[in-house]
Amino acid sequence: MAPRVRIGCFWDLKTKQMAENCVNTIRAFIAVPLPDPVRHLLKDLQLQLKKAGIKASWPRPEGFHLTLKFLGEISCHRLDQIQVVMNRFSGQYPGLVLAAGSIGVFPKRSKARVIWADIRGQTLRLEKLFYQLDKELDVLGIPGQTRSFSPHITLARIKRPVSSQKLTGLIHRSEHIWSDEFCAANMVLYKSTLSARGAIHTRLFHTPLGTSDCRCLP
Repeated sequence: MAPRVRIGCFWDLKTKQMAENCVNTIRAFIAVPLPDPVRHLLKDLQLQLKKAGIKASWPRPEGFHLTLKFLGEISCHRLDQIQVVMNRFSGQYPGLVLAAGSIGVFPKRSKARVIWADIRGQTLRLEKLFYQLDKELDVLGIPGQTRSFSPHITLARIKRPVSSQKLTGLIHRSEHIWSDEFCAANMVLYKSTLSARGAIHTRLFHTPLGTSDCRCLP
């Protein structure tokens, strides 16, 4: 008899261990993972910022991701409910093609706190995915996002003020730096553990957004 295939983060030994260790709450988010070539390009962009003398905390390149929904501190008992919601999107967004690159800042150049890489491509489909996911999670009591969806990948969280002139120069020099297109093939539920080395992201569960024959799976 063929082995039984089950969907969900609690069905293999490693993630069962995570579930057993989760007795109260975890810090979690849902995101699209990035393929290696995209993360390497973003690492190079991040290196340019470091060389420019930006004083910031730097997310680790291996942890770069495209956030769809930051869940914050959630009860471990809600993880199965979140998985049920995520599974409703299985196969619903085949061929969701994106690219990453260039840089921008939040909230504005004169008071920048975050430097990020932009997303282009089928962003209207990505926005639809976000709002559908946000609505489904709101039903569970996870508050919906009040501001508009702005897809990006965080490269730096600024610790000391940076002149708008310097930021303008960095932004202009990055305008034509873009990754090759990639498929947003999976939506992943991550556990985020804060440490002295930065946030450590652990995959708990994933849902395929498209078909398995997508050639640019991350």
